Amino acid sequence: MPYEAELIQQALERFQGGTGLRVELLDLEIPLPGPRVFEADGKIRIYVNNQIFTFLVETRHALDREGMLHDVMNQLKTMHHLDKKLQNPNNIANYNQKGPGVLIAPHITPRMAERCRTIGLPFLDTAGNAYLNEEGLFVLITGQKPDKALNKPVRTLRAFDRTGLKLVFTLLADPGLLQGTYREMAQAAGVALGTVGWILTDLREHGFLIEDQEGKRRWLDRERAIQTWATNYPLRLRDHLNRRRFRAANDAWWKNAEFEATGGWWGGEIAAAKLMGDLVPKTTTVYLPRNGRDLFLGKHRLKADPEGPVEVLDAFWELPKNNEENDWATDLVAPLLVFADLQNIGDPRTIEQAKMIHDRYLA
Repeated sequence: MPYEAELIQQALERFQGGTGLRVELLDLEIPLPGPRVFEADGKIRIYVNNQIFTFLVETRHALDREGMLHDVMNQLKTMHHLDKKLQNPNNIANYNQKGPGVLIAPHITPRMAERCRTIGLPFLDTAGNAYLNEEGLFVLITGQKPDKALNKPVRTLRAFDRTGLKLVFTLLADPGLLQGTYREMAQAAGVALGTVGWILTDLREHGFLIEDQEGKRRWLDRERAIQTWATNYPLRLRDHLNRRRFRAANDAWWKNAEFEATGGWWGGEIAAAKLMGDLVPKTTTVYLPRNGRDLFLGKHRLKADPEGPVEVLDAFWELPKNNEENDWATDLVAPLLVFADLQNIGDPRTIEQAKMIHDRYLA
């Protein structure tokens, strides 16, 4: 059984046992047609007296930062809107709840539960915690700890571990590389040649990628690959990129900085500001080749400061700075990485900017 299905069923069992309310799992993996393809992880019903509440479900295997909650909320709102358009409004079993859907995760901590309440995001988890706030249905259960005997460890796809993330990034950022040789892929991602085969196999087995009889590869679920990559990047790769913080003599130093001598790319808020033009950066993210880091820091007089607004990380790819398929500036990281950086910051303004980057460059 897919992990998402197990997660939903476990959460529903604990919810029903803890509240006495009858719940029903209607469906799993529901495609929702629109400007781009969305897929809800499931649809559930909750029965309260003579009322029926129907919710779309979005699952998350882990929630380590508040920005992910805003991402789930936006995803549920879009899916809810698309699904309502397909329903018969006269059917009582359709939508009579004000919320867009429900988040289901293995465990919602008290801190995350409070943030969900603040932004109006309903949730259930497999520990029995829950928050639902509808007319005729209010449930709030927090502080329940996970049952180790019930909850299975989250299974991480090898394609989205530290090594796999590097390769998947290059395949998403440079579409032409998908038809490249294993050696070309390994060189672009900076990974061992022997790892490429099993990462591609993992992507195929989990429905991200397909390869036809002629050996041509294409994304079967590119959107899910993008979202899975962006979720796992800060968890499994970002902190391993020799990440350090610095402070500059003045906040506008980056406006005259350049990478000609050292190599490098702007990420995060600076990249978003250059791409979209409507964000005033509060932080600076720079990706540098290892052999150019010291020269860049010295040239721009950046001083080490654990609380500084300038974040410097090692570049983890060997993609060319420009090609015919790239429509962003040559001194910026790929939009996929900008999207992930902005989500990782977790500020409502960067979350909104991440959505705009996604819709313009990744959808």
